[in-house]
Amino acid sequence: MQWERLLAAACLGVLLPAHGQDAMPRQPVATGALVEQVCAACHGVDGKASRPDVPLLAGQTAPYLERQLRAFAAQGGQRENGVMGAIAVNLSSDEIRRVSLHYARQTLPAAPPVAAPPPSRDAGERIFTAGLPGKGVASCASCHGVRGEGLPDLFPRLAGQHAGYLREQLRNFRAGRRTSDPGAMMRALAARMTDRDIDAVARYASLLK
Repeated sequence: MQWERLLAAACLGVLLPAHGQDAMPRQPVATGALVEQVCAACHGVDGKASRPDVPLLAGQTAPYLERQLRAFAAQGGQRENGVMGAIAVNLSSDEIRRVSLHYARQTLPAAPPVAAPPPSRDAGERIFTAGLPGKGVASCASCHGVRGEGLPDLFPRLAGQHAGYLREQLRNFRAGRRTSDPGAMMRALAARMTDRDIDAVARYASLLK
């Protein structure tokens, strides 16, 4: 991750001078420059990140993306990520809105057909569609949709998201490292899930079309 921090610092130094009492007001940065010179290194211009630990942004709604950027920028660590925090805290409200709209307008390609479901698919499907009643875990589908399409503006799309990223976020919720969930909903659910539960449902969601 060191190279990412260096890259972020270099981009921020050129485009987003740090705010401070002695800092001169800066001119707004054009959307294209923000996307191409700051965001694209990890997320791609089209929001289709290839790395499994970086989320796909294409297919999400602009209000959801805006809330996440504000959570990264918030004092108190609603979402812990050194790179994203350093970038988001230097974005104006208008820049956050514009870059969120850019990625919301991108679309994900159709998921490739899966020849043989992995062994965890059955367990993941049960959790996604029916939850874990014995543990008090509601189904993922109740908020994220039966196809993982999400509930616009409220709950993110999960279908086709990188399994590794979904696993990491569920573990972050469970450990209390991510607190951007309204009413601590995800933290309460993830706290009742084992690593095996998380791995299975993350894999299943990543295969949804």
